[in-house]
Formats: sequence, C-alpha cells, structure tokens
Amino acid sequence: MIVVLGYYGFGNLGDEAILATLCQDLEDLGVSREEIVVLSGNPQHTRGQHGVQALGRFEMGKLWRTLPSAHCLIAGGGSLFQDVTSKRSIPYYLSIVELALLRNVPVFMYAQGVGPVRTKIYQRWVRRAFNKSVAYTVRDEASVRFLKELGVPTQLGSLCADPVFQRQGAKFCSPSSRLLLNLRPYNLWPAQRDLWVDLVSHWMGEGWQVEFIPLGPGDRGLALDLQVKLPELRVHSTLELDTVAEVYSGAGLCVSMRLHGIIFAALYGVFPLGLNYDPKVEAISAQLQIPLWELEELPSLKLGLGEVVAQREQYEQDCASALEVLQKLAEGNRTMLAQVLR
Repeated sequence: MIVVLGYYGFGNLGDEAILATLCQDLEDLGVSREEIVVLSGNPQHTRGQHGVQALGRFEMGKLWRTLPSAHCLIAGGGSLFQDVTSKRSIPYYLSIVELALLRNVPVFMYAQGVGPVRTKIYQRWVRRAFNKSVAYTVRDEASVRFLKELGVPTQLGSLCADPVFQRQGAKFCSPSSRLLLNLRPYNLWPAQRDLWVDLVSHWMGEGWQVEFIPLGPGDRGLALDLQVKLPELRVHSTLELDTVAEVYSGAGLCVSMRLHGIIFAALYGVFPLGLNYDPKVEAISAQLQIPLWELEELPSLKLGLGEVVAQREQYEQDCASALEVLQKLAEGNRTMLAQVLR
C-alpha cells in the first residue's frame, strides 16, 4: 500500500494532473490503484476520478491505522512546504510526515517546489523532514538552493521537473487569434479589476478572441466579474483533466497566473506568458524561457503583448527547446520513485 499526501481533492487542475501522473507511474511500476490511498479534500471525487482509495485530509484516526500497512508515504508534488500563500499548510503537511515517521513508514518527498519558508521554526521542521526522508525530487533550481541553505544533503535528492511535463502534448501550431486568459484570486484584484477590463477590451479590439479558462478554486468568480462589463468574454467551465486538451488545442496565446496554466500551454502548443503572483510562476517562466509580467506593471502589458507577438517565432523556438529538456528531466521523478519502491 502507498499513501499519497498533497493538495488533492480541491478542484485545482494542476494538482489533479500531478496526482494522475503519479498514479499512472505507480501503476506502471506494479502498484495497483486499489493499493494507493490518497489524502483528499473530497475523497469521493478522488476515488471516482483516479480509481484509488481515499481518506479525508483530517481523518487522522483512519490514517494512523492505515500507516502500518504502507510501503511508503509519498509527500507531493507541488508547493506543499512554503509559508507565502498560507502559514497553515506547512504544519499540516509536516504533521502527516511526522505520523509516518512515528509508524516507521519511509517518506519520499516527490516533485517538490520548496520555499520560500520565512518562519525559522518551519525552516528547522522542513530540514528535519527532508533529512529523515529516504529520497526527494524537486522541480526547480530555487528549491535545490533552498534545501542546500537549510542543510539538506544533496545526495538524497534529484533535480527533476514538474511531473505534468510527462504528459503527451503537441508542437506549436500556426498563430491563432484565440487568447486564453487565466487569473486566480490575489490581493491586488479589487484594485486591478478595472485594469483587467481595459486590457481585455483592448485585446479584443486588436482582434483577439479572449477566452477565460478557470483552472482552480476562485478563478471562475473573477471571470464572471469581468464578464459583467465584457459580455463578449467567453468563460469556460472550470477545466478538468478530460477537457484541458480540447480547450487549449488551437489557441494562439495563453496569459496565465497559475503555474500549470503555463505548463499546459507549452505542452499543447500554445505560447505562454506568465503573470508573476508567486515564486513558482517566476521559476517555471525562467525554465521555459518565456516572458514574465509583474502584476505591478500590468498597464505596460497592453503594448507588451504586441511586442511578444512580434518576437513570437524566436520565443517559440526557445520555449520548444526548453520544453524538451524539462520533459526529460520530469522522467527523473519516475526513476526515483522506482528506486524508492525497490
């Protein structure tokens, strides 16, 4: 039995794609889905979507009784260990890791984007958890540097890439007038709502067919807010694993605040542009060699998008080359997983 810990069951497409990749890799390595137990915010949905067993995230009694039968605990992937967006996530995830260690269950830190962690006591706790793990993989150089600064031995881990890069995609297609936009709830939204209305209106006037793609909790609410003043804005239902390819295919550009909105764009042949609300978006934009826009500089995006389009061919070549590297790196997650299972 394998127990999986992550931000699952909350309707976040990126996290669900990570879980789908992990479950497929486990299955390919000989672990049946009936032997996978996922801690989930919505156990019923997780069981139905991924064909696994699932426990509620706070069913600690059931987890405590399940752990002795577990071959290992897989913690990840994603940004579980950071205190920028929330100070509550680290205590939760590390408490589960501690339960596994108490039950003598090996812990594998899988596809982690670690940090920033600014709270000193959390830094010490993260160091302990990684030092006690049997192995770890991280998805970017910033995570490698952060763990090194904490004093985590590099020989325990491997620099890989986000597991979603293992998904099959498509090459960049001929330029299209479809522009996919993804925004997620963020602190500056009330102050920038009218600015986004102006930007989207401008893009439509330039001939872009703008479509809002909700990828996680709260995204669609922002879209409907914009649609009040922009009735012609197309708003998709929140994307699911079985609809993401259809929605992305054939689009020309994707402007996204969410990390996996950028990753899916690159995978499905849509040129991405990142909006920097979080260090992980900055990291993936650097990895893919794509433009990154600061939220404080949104007014310049009106002209900036045109400049990006003018240099699109070179950007696409650089992104395509970077994508190949990341797809190969992502396979390292499965390689390390196979070693842990052995």
